[in-house]
Amino acid sequence: MHLVIVYNIEQIVIYFLEQLKYCTSGDCQLSARRNLYIKTLTQRIVTCKMTNFQRSSFCFYILMEVHNMTLNGGKCSLRELFYKDPANCCKTTNIYNGLKDVCAVLHTTPWNLRIFASGKGLIAGAIRFLMISGDMIDCYTHGGAVLLPQDHNEIDHMETSASFVLLVEKDTLFSKLISQKIFESFGTDIILITGKGYPDICTRYVLQRLSTVHKLPIYALFDADPFGIEILLIYQFGSRKMEKNISNNLVCPAIQWLGLHPTEINMFNFSSTKLEEADNRKLQNILHNNYLKPSIRVELLALQYSQRKVHIDELHSLSQRFLIKDYLPNKIKRNLVI
Repeated sequence: MHLVIVYNIEQIVIYFLEQLKYCTSGDCQLSARRNLYIKTLTQRIVTCKMTNFQRSSFCFYILMEVHNMTLNGGKCSLRELFYKDPANCCKTTNIYNGLKDVCAVLHTTPWNLRIFASGKGLIAGAIRFLMISGDMIDCYTHGGAVLLPQDHNEIDHMETSASFVLLVEKDTLFSKLISQKIFESFGTDIILITGKGYPDICTRYVLQRLSTVHKLPIYALFDADPFGIEILLIYQFGSRKMEKNISNNLVCPAIQWLGLHPTEINMFNFSSTKLEEADNRKLQNILHNNYLKPSIRVELLALQYSQRKVHIDELHSLSQRFLIKDYLPNKIKRNLVI
């Protein structure tokens, strides 16, 4: 795989250099394209239109870094690519879009190019990770939060005795649940995990493996607002910003939304806040998706009608241990999920 990537990058550079002879000061035309799979990228590179040229320059920058890392056995994060940029005048979106272009033209994934998003997922509970290097990450003995690996390819396999996984949207709730001794309260082995908002690749990969390989039920706790629901849908159906062939390997449609559901807002005595303009824009965008389950669409419409939102943290305002002692066990026992 790595030799193929190096070869393809070198062929792209050679092809680009060959095309330069067709460029004049006023215009750049392409000759007959022998390699159709590099057509789009090459067209961006040789055009004189500044908008395309700038994006193409980021592509070449990333291709150069990938070539060096592949030959030298290195790896880096998207953030490192941003700070290593010699022009030092780009935005993170430029790097991200350039990486998408490079992945498309090389028909591969960011992790095969040895580029990773900064690891941020946290996990705790009844699980251990056996790494390809021979190392082990043992959450059984650690007792608290463990940072998931940056590169999921380093994980050889996972071992767990858990009966289910509890996925929470934010690290604040993750920390509260640990501090309130959630593992002791349930009387059974469980796994607690968070992607700290919009999830990284490794968090999604671990959840997908726990669902498909270990056959564990995955219950999700997310805010009853458009952004919380969008994050849930990314876990279940993938990200629209990611190439479909990549995202499909990370989806976990079996995730069961435990709460907080918008239709529950009036059932509990906690304060809600009004939806803002950004919330309503996000809500409209989500409703346009044709893959939504009818039950999720009902919750979105309830949110739209009430124009009120609630963060899952508000469940703690009812009583300190309401979430652990009442809400979670009752909803799981009665299968009140979406």
